Amino acid sequence: MLPTTTPKENKAEAGKVPSYQSPASKTIQSLTDRKLKCLSVLVVDDETTIRLLLRVAMQKEGFRVIEASNGVECLSLFEQERPDIVLLDAVMPEMDGFRCCAALRETSQKIIPKSEQKGATPILMITSLDDSQSVEQAFAVGASDYVTKPIHWALLRQRVRGLRDSIKRRQAEAQIKKSLREKEALLKEVHHRVKNNLQIISSLLSLQSNAVEDENILELFQDSQNRVRLMAMIHEKLYQSNDFGTIELSGYIRDLSSHLLRSYRIDQTKFCLEIDIERIYLEIDTAVSCGLIINELITNSLKYAFPPDRAPCPLGQINIAAKLTDSNHFSICYQDNGIGLPDDLDIENTKSLGLQLVTSLTEQLGGLLDINNHQPTEFRLSQLSLSS
Repeated sequence: MLPTTTPKENKAEAGKVPSYQSPASKTIQSLTDRKLKCLSVLVVDDETTIRLLLRVAMQKEGFRVIEASNGVECLSLFEQERPDIVLLDAVMPEMDGFRCCAALRETSQKIIPKSEQKGATPILMITSLDDSQSVEQAFAVGASDYVTKPIHWALLRQRVRGLRDSIKRRQAEAQIKKSLREKEALLKEVHHRVKNNLQIISSLLSLQSNAVEDENILELFQDSQNRVRLMAMIHEKLYQSNDFGTIELSGYIRDLSSHLLRSYRIDQTKFCLEIDIERIYLEIDTAVSCGLIINELITNSLKYAFPPDRAPCPLGQINIAAKLTDSNHFSICYQDNGIGLPDDLDIENTKSLGLQLVTSLTEQLGGLLDINNHQPTEFRLSQLSLSS
C-alpha cells in the first residue's frame, strides 16, 4: 500500500501549538528555505516493486529520486550524482548491501573533499535481516541507520526526515560560514580603503602646510595631521587583524607614541618614553577616543613641557600606564617630568583644544579626570568604560 497522508493527520498537524524558534534557528531555516538545493536520494533495491514504493514515498517528502537495481549500478550513480541520502537494500545479487555500503564509504572519501566529509552521506539500510549480527554488521560497514522489511512506512518517513533535517542544517551552516567569510573580506577591504583615504587627507594637509609661514597655523596643521593619522592607525590595525571588532590598546599606543616622536623630531637620546599597559581590548569607538586622549597629552608634553631653556635639564621622560580595574572598566595614568602646567589653569574652561578634548572624551567614556600639577605632572583617568 502506498504511503498517504490522511485528513486526520492534517487535523492533528493543524492543532499543534507552534514551537519556539530562536533567532539562530530562524536564520538557518530562512537560508534552508531560500537558498539550498533540492535534496536527492539514491534508492537501491533489486526488486522493482520496492523501488517504486520507495520512489513514491521519497517524492512525497520532496526528494529527487535516483534508482539503482544492484550494487555495481549504485556505485556508478553515486559517483555521478553525489546523492544526499542512500536507501540501500542489504540482500542483492552480485554485490550485497553490506559490501556496497563499505564501498560507498571508501568511494566517498575519494570523491568528496575533506572539508565536506564531516557529514558523510547518510546510508539507511532496508532489509529483511533483523538478527543482531546483521544489524551490527550494517553499522560496522558504515550504515547510518537500519530499517527492516516489511517496511514500516511511518517509521521510514520519520528516519528520512531526521536525516534530511540534519543535512539541511549542515548546508545552512556552511552557507552562513561562507557568507561570514565574504563579509569579513569585504570589511577588511573597507578598513583598507578608509586607512588609505585618511592617509591621503594627512598627505594633503602636509602639502598644504608647505605654503604656510605662520608658526601658529603650522602647528594647527600638524595637530590636525596627527589626529587624522591616529584614526588611520586604527583602521590599519583592524586591516591587519583577524578581529574586526576590537583593538589591543598597548600596541596601538606604542605605534601612536612612536609616530608622534618622529613627527616632532624628538632626539630620543635625550628623551625616555615608558609604556606599561596591560593586555586590554577596546571597541573601535572607545579606542579612537582613547587614542585621541593620549595623542593630545603626548602632543601637549612635546610642545610645552620640555622647553630648551628649562633648568635643571634632566632627561625628558613620559610614562603611560593603563590597567583593568574590573571587568567593565580600565584606568590610564599619564605622567611627564616637564615644567608642569600653568598654576592658573582651569581645566573646565581652558582655551586649549587639546585639553578640551581630553576633558570631553574622558566624560564620553564615563570616566573621571584628576590632574596633579606637582612633579611629575600627572593626568589620572579612572573608571573608563571598555565599551562605548
